[in-house]
Amino acid sequence: MTKRIIVVGAGGAGLAAALEAADAGASVLVLEAGDQVGGATARAGGVVYAADTPVQKARGIEDSVERLINYYATVSRHELEPRLMRRSAVGTREVIAWLEQLGITWEPERLYVAGLEFEPRGHLPTGDTRGLGPAGGAMIVAALLTAVEARDEVEIRTRSRVAGLVIEGGYVVGARLEDGCVERADAVVLASGGFGAGTEMLATHWPEATRHGDWHWYLGPDTNVGDGLRMGLAAGGQFQGRGGALLETPNFGRLNDAFTPPWLIYVNQRGHRFVDETDTYCVMPHVIGLQPGGVCWAVFDDAALRTVADSGHLDPYGLHVDLESNWTAARLREQIQAGVVKTGATLTEVAQAAGVEPGGLVATVEFWNADVAAGHDSTFEKDGELVAIDTGPFYAVELRPAIIGNTFGGLRIDDHARVLDVAGRPIPGLLAAGEITGGLDGDVYAGGGTSIGNALVFGRTAARTAVGAR
Repeated sequence: MTKRIIVVGAGGAGLAAALEAADAGASVLVLEAGDQVGGATARAGGVVYAADTPVQKARGIEDSVERLINYYATVSRHELEPRLMRRSAVGTREVIAWLEQLGITWEPERLYVAGLEFEPRGHLPTGDTRGLGPAGGAMIVAALLTAVEARDEVEIRTRSRVAGLVIEGGYVVGARLEDGCVERADAVVLASGGFGAGTEMLATHWPEATRHGDWHWYLGPDTNVGDGLRMGLAAGGQFQGRGGALLETPNFGRLNDAFTPPWLIYVNQRGHRFVDETDTYCVMPHVIGLQPGGVCWAVFDDAALRTVADSGHLDPYGLHVDLESNWTAARLREQIQAGVVKTGATLTEVAQAAGVEPGGLVATVEFWNADVAAGHDSTFEKDGELVAIDTGPFYAVELRPAIIGNTFGGLRIDDHARVLDVAGRPIPGLLAAGEITGGLDGDVYAGGGTSIGNALVFGRTAARTAVGAR
């Protein structure tokens, strides 16, 4: 008898689950709360973080699943469950080949270091977006959707928010929609995304993401309010993990700059540099958050504003994301005029305007300019062309880690993607994948593409388990 599987959410995890379940012989109903498919995946750069892949080998890179597992364990300070790390590491390698079969191509020369690793593991996709988003994430969604649409076994319903699970005799046997309609199934896969748009859920499970008030906003869909997580917890599921990925912002508007212009230096309230300003976004907001007050100031001068502000810096890894930058000369001049960007004829004046220790800033810039003249950042080994800060007026822009990228806490699952109860036992008929799950990230985001990779891996895993369930 054909199994019927309900998938809640049509992002990367949900579409991967639907496709895998259909190919395993199941009938699949996908229920999506939003107007279109794609979820947070469609809005992302689309990197898949993987090791020991043919793409790496084609570029002569020696890597292994074991080294990737060790990297995950180290970055997370051994907080992650080994079975989940192994499933992720092995599964992402398989996902690279699987997506290639679906029409995605991977160019070895575009591999890049996406986290804190030494071996390039960031795999950038090439393909058609079908208008579903700005970059590689939409390419992956488009490839999955094209394959799903070719399967008669899959039905996708948008604008169909699920309000609760149907549980009988301890088994999850279906889903109840917001309109009261009940859909029954042999198993339910929760793939409805994180809770980045859910104010109450953030306050409960990640209060750090509300620390800066109205500076905070979420990159993902506004439908990601955590209702899937609530349903899983109500069914007896266990919450695991904490925190999430934040990106720094000057709060000029709801614009996401994943990469920092090289002509800025970051200083804390003492006026001291504390980081290589071009370091990966995996760690930058965390480091900023550790500074006094959890903020920093980006400092530059008028020469930078006049000569290099509009130079290319938005896409150093070739993600081809269509970003509208905060750091254009026109937008900076607008914010200077509005008084948002602090200014001063001297470094002392701009420090006073920003509430930064003047002596500290003056000494920091003097040291920085000496390094620029020598052609070497002797403090943080910043790569690329170094730009002096020596032509007034001078400017300072406050930055806070406030853009919510994705949430790390969620339902605890095992390596078969089964949702576990508070005792650690699988809840019959209930599976989860994607951002709704916890236990796959520590305090620091391991690398660009781990979220998408895990969504696809555990979406496929959940489908295989669901088809074999009950």
